[in-house]
Amino acid sequence: MGKSKLRLVIKIGTLALAGVDGAPDAVLLGKLAEEIAALKRARHHVILVTSGAVGTGRALNRKHGALKSCDEVAERQILASLGQAQLMALYQNLLAPHGFAAAQILLTKQDLRTRAHHKHVMHLFSALEKQPHILPIVNENDSVTVDELMFTDNDELAGLLAAMINADRLLVLSHVAGVYDRPPGAPGAKVIPLIDWEKKKGMPEDVKGKSAGGRGGMTSKLAVARKMAQLGIPTHIAAAREDNIITRLMKNETVGTAIAPLPGKRNAVKRWLASEINLVPASVTANECLAAIMRDPQQAISLLPVGLTHIKGEFDKGDLVQVIDDKGKPLALGVARYDAAALRRALGKKQQPVFIHYDQLHRMAGE
Repeated sequence: MGKSKLRLVIKIGTLALAGVDGAPDAVLLGKLAEEIAALKRARHHVILVTSGAVGTGRALNRKHGALKSCDEVAERQILASLGQAQLMALYQNLLAPHGFAAAQILLTKQDLRTRAHHKHVMHLFSALEKQPHILPIVNENDSVTVDELMFTDNDELAGLLAAMINADRLLVLSHVAGVYDRPPGAPGAKVIPLIDWEKKKGMPEDVKGKSAGGRGGMTSKLAVARKMAQLGIPTHIAAAREDNIITRLMKNETVGTAIAPLPGKRNAVKRWLASEINLVPASVTANECLAAIMRDPQQAISLLPVGLTHIKGEFDKGDLVQVIDDKGKPLALGVARYDAAALRRALGKKQQPVFIHYDQLHRMAGE
C-alpha cells in the first residue's frame, strides 16, 4: 500500500453509506472498516469523516412515530442526537473484530474558527495519531449546529481536517463513480480520470446540483478538492460501493477521479488560514493604496491600521479576520493581533501597532 505512516483523511457521504431504509448499510461499512483496519495495520494514520447521523436517527425514530411539536431545525437536531449514538455503536462493532476502537469527535465551525481552538483540536488529533489501536471518526455536531455554525457539508469538514494534519491524501467516497465530464444523466457522460488545474486538464463542463438527503454535492466536492490542490494535497473522488475501493485508491488504480495537487506545501499557519476562508464572519476594508499593494504577489506586507477604513463584525485577539477592498472583494485572511474595539480606536491612524503580521496573512491569489 505504499510508504508507511501516510496521513489519510477518508470521507463517506450520507447517500454513500445509506441502505434502502436510510439507515447505514452495515454490510458496506463492514467492508470499508476491514479496508481501514488494513491501513491501520500498515501503520498509516487514518481519520474517517462520516455523515449519516440524521439519516440513522430518522430510520430509528420511524419505529416510534412522528416527532411532536417540532420545527424543522429542532427535528434535525433531535434526529442527529438519536442517530449519532447508533452510528458510532455500529462503527465500534464493525472495528472491534479487527482489534480497533472508534474515537468519536463532533465538531462545529466554532471549534476551528480561532487559532486557539484550532490548536486544541490539532492537539487531540496529534495525540490520536500516536494511538495505533484507535480510529478517529469525525462528524459535524448536527445536534447543536444551526445557521452560521454549520459547515457547508462534511466535504468541507474533511478538507479542513486534511489541511490541519497536513494529510498526504484525501479520499472522498461518494454515491457516484467520480466527477463526470457533463451531467451524469446526459448521453455519453463519462467519469474524468484526472483533473489538473495547473495544466487545465480534465475540467468538467457542469457539476451543479447537490445530493438528495445530504447538504453537499459534486460542486462542493470539487471546491474542496481545488482547495486541497492549492495546499499540495492530492484528492480522489470515487464510489464507496466499488469493490475494495480504498485499497485500489491506495494502489493508485485508475478508478474514480483523481485531483492533482499544485506544487509545494504551506506551513502550518498558512494551511490553517487557507483552509478557513469560508468560516470567517468579520472583515476589515483596505484603502485603495493598501489593496493595490496586497494584489501584488511579490510584496510581503503586514497590515497597519493606517491602511484600513472600515470594520464589519466583532472579533477578539487571535481570531481570523478577512481583508476586503472597497468593493467587497476578498483580498486576504489573517490573524488579528488585537480585538475589534482596539482596531476601531486605531483605524486610519499612523504609528499604530501592526494589526496582522505578514507571516499570519494568507492572500487569496498569488502568494
